[in-house]
Amino acid sequence: MHLAHRLIFSDRPERRLLCLEEGPGVLDDGALRVPPGTTQGMGAYLNGFPGAYWACWAGATRVRLQLHASGDGTVRLLRSDAAGRVSEVASGPVGEPLESDLSAVGGWLWCEVTAGAAPSASADPPGVVVTGGEWSVDASVRRDGEVVVSVTTMDKPEYCVATLATLAGAPELAEAGVRIQVVDQGTRKVAGHPGFAEVAAALGQRLRMVDQPNLGGSGGFSRGMLETLDGGADAVLICDDDVEVEPEALLRAVRFHRAATAPVVVGGHMLDLARPTVLNSFSEVIHRRAFNWGPPVMDRQWHDLAGGLRATPWLHERADSDFNGWWMCLIPTAVLREVGLSLPLFLKWDDAEFCLRAGEAGFPTVSLPGACLWHMAWTEKDDSVEWQAYLHVRNRVITALLHADGAGLLPLALLATDLKLLLALRYYPVDLHVRALREVLAGPGRLHPELASVVGQVRAVGVGHPETVRHRAGDPAFDAVAPAGATEQDGTTPGGGPTARPSGPLGLAGFVLRGLARTLRPLPADARRAPTAVLPRTEATWWRVPAHDSVLVLDSDGGSGVWLRRDSRTFWRLAGAAVVGHVRLALRWRSLARTWREAAPGLVSPEAWRADFAPAHAD
Repeated sequence: MHLAHRLIFSDRPERRLLCLEEGPGVLDDGALRVPPGTTQGMGAYLNGFPGAYWACWAGATRVRLQLHASGDGTVRLLRSDAAGRVSEVASGPVGEPLESDLSAVGGWLWCEVTAGAAPSASADPPGVVVTGGEWSVDASVRRDGEVVVSVTTMDKPEYCVATLATLAGAPELAEAGVRIQVVDQGTRKVAGHPGFAEVAAALGQRLRMVDQPNLGGSGGFSRGMLETLDGGADAVLICDDDVEVEPEALLRAVRFHRAATAPVVVGGHMLDLARPTVLNSFSEVIHRRAFNWGPPVMDRQWHDLAGGLRATPWLHERADSDFNGWWMCLIPTAVLREVGLSLPLFLKWDDAEFCLRAGEAGFPTVSLPGACLWHMAWTEKDDSVEWQAYLHVRNRVITALLHADGAGLLPLALLATDLKLLLALRYYPVDLHVRALREVLAGPGRLHPELASVVGQVRAVGVGHPETVRHRAGDPAFDAVAPAGATEQDGTTPGGGPTARPSGPLGLAGFVLRGLARTLRPLPADARRAPTAVLPRTEATWWRVPAHDSVLVLDSDGGSGVWLRRDSRTFWRLAGAAVVGHVRLALRWRSLARTWREAAPGLVSPEAWRADFAPAHAD
């Protein structure tokens, strides 16, 4: 039997329900104390064992649980099936190993510890104390080379140093042949941050620092991949910078990689750093009709795991993934040698495109439960209406050209998004979308040469759009409406329009026609001078904003916002350009797909990336 998962007993109260079910047990100093005469379950995300994944991808048929525990009591081993139905499969006294068979279809395993009743003469009954434990499987260790944890960072040295300190304090990483690399693309260098010298000394030769210009996530992660290839390691485990890591959770991905019957990409789940029990999504797929990413079922996103494994039946069926986000993802060098590095997309879709490419070459992606980290949520800002809107559309279309069977509903879906944005007075992102389509139609020649300059170019487009200016207290546009709190009430806006989302074909058509008619009217003088209403960001939807000629949309903190105002000339110019761009995309899809697919091997080759990295230097 070989080690698969060690139990995690976090002393952090906010993570308790990821380690244990609700119950009388107490987590203290890395140990679990179960009072006499009580039962404590461990059917929680971090300490349950996702046996179906090990059965399917590593060929495991048996699992063993060994608790390191003292005291008088009983341990019950429980197993679920793919539907979440639970049954007992073994039991025994504390300290005795328990075993069960595994199913590749679905199901988790976990245990319950029942402490014996306290002796009547005891003044201080011990109960049961569990100091640790392991889940082991009968799968062989098929790979044993080094693994490089490669962190890409951009001006977040405080997060990066904290992560390095956590890794330095985990000797089990060194014992497992894991070394660390940081690709620093920022101007606030990690090496200059307080505390770096201490963690660097602790890590010693296991730490490598690489400095380079900001080439985005794809540039940073590709540098990590290339350095791993050149260094002869067996795999690279790429991580984002604004995260908190649990070393054991990283090691679970490493052990899974080493045991897999054939090389697989091993993805880690993302939990919310601000809400530690909330899971972003259980697996990621590409919805092919409109070619967009997301969870297989939308209402499973941002799921709270605090209720434990029993509370979520859908969690027990083994989930297959198309890709895994690059907040945490282990990629074997065998995969890199076969399919190349990332596409030079800067940000967005680079992770999805790579995993689709790997999957087509026979290397599937497995998003492994229990292999995870905590990441800053992206819900506080809507990057689909800022400069990243350019990358969202350009990279989505490129990925579809490379991997979709045809255009499907993608051009229509993108055009519908543009219309919603225009009705919502968001002209800047539509301008970026039009430019993104022009680049795609022009072919792949600009991706590598403009990798370092693309952000500056798209930000420069914002200069021509007043909506990109942030207004704060003291600005006339902010003070004119924000203190008054002129928000929607009773189903209507201050402008008198409905706030209910239009539904049904007729209702939607009527809403769009009214919105188009409104763009033909002159902008009232008062709407030119200052916003006439204010909306929180969460309520500034495409069906609410059109009721206003001029509105201040507040950021999530309420202390700043952007001023949206109707501009008929810009509306119709961008609407016409969007229609033309999407029609051209649909008509040229086959020839474009052929062009991009022929160019793809050169775009992802190590040699192409070496040319991008040539000006950079490594320390």
